[in-house]
Amino acid sequence: MKKRKKRRSKTEGGDKLPFDAEMGKNQKAIKVLQRLFDAGYGTEKEIVNMTMDEMLALPGVNVANLCIISELQKSIKANKVISYLSGNTEAKEEMKGADYGGTT
Repeated sequence: MKKRKKRRSKTEGGDKLPFDAEMGKNQKAIKVLQRLFDAGYGTEKEIVNMTMDEMLALPGVNVANLCIISELQKSIKANKVISYLSGNTEAKEEMKGADYGGTT
């Protein structure tokens, strides 16, 4: 019989880490990003230039995935990918007010 290691809880030995609360949401974005990589979209330019038809052609895509891809495209355009993946709310507020059209 194998001896199982005791799992250390997130709060054992100290406070909860700041990224623990957002980890579930961020994991979905990471999975969608991996799905894009697997489908051959490996650069920011390719992801930003995806059409809705291309998004819908991805295997197993659902509405939640489309929302994540859309937010990822906005993050890429605003140069805030890391902020988006980290769940930084300050970056989200900046993105909501930003103009995603052409350059001025």
